[in-house]
Amino acid sequence: MTGEVAPGGKPSPRADLVWSLVWIAVGAAIFYGGFAMDRLDRQHINPYTAPGLVPALLGAAIALMGLILLLRSVRAGGLSAASPTAAGHTNFPRLFLALALCFAYGAGLVGRGLPFWLATFFFVFVTILAFQWRERRARSETGKGIVVAALCAAGTAAGVTLVFQELFLVRLP
Repeated sequence: MTGEVAPGGKPSPRADLVWSLVWIAVGAAIFYGGFAMDRLDRQHINPYTAPGLVPALLGAAIALMGLILLLRSVRAGGLSAASPTAAGHTNFPRLFLALALCFAYGAGLVGRGLPFWLATFFFVFVTILAFQWRERRARSETGKGIVVAALCAAGTAAGVTLVFQELFLVRLP
C-alpha cells in the first residue's frame, strides 16, 4: 500500500523508501513496547511466556521487513530525484479494505463463538481472495485462486494455532 505506482503497476522505489521508514519506525515502537513490558520475574514466570515476548518479536520482524524494503528501494533508485512516481495514484481503497478485513477479524470473528483456528482460516481465505480476485479472474484462474487461498488459509490457521498453543502456551478463544 505504497500510494505511488511506477510504470508497470509496481510500487515506485521512492514510495517504497518512504513506507520502509514508516515500517521501521512502527516495528521499533512495537519492539520497544514489548521489551518494556513487565517480565514477571518476581513471580518466577517462564521467560518464554513473558507478556512482552511475542509483541517484541513481531516488532523486530516488522522492523526487519522494513529494513529489507529500504535496501530494495535504495537499490532500485529510491534516493534519486529521478525516481519514477505516478503522482495522484493511490491504493487507499486497498488500504481501507485491509483495515476493514482486520477489524472484522478482530472484532467480529475472534471470540464470537467460532474457534480461533476457524476464524483465522476465514480471515486469511477471504483476504487472499479479496486482494487477488481481479487478477485471477482476468487470467481465468479463479478456481486455482480459490484452491491456493484455501491451502494458504489452512496452513496459516494450523500454524498460528499450534505455535501459540504449543510453543507460547497461550489459550486461544
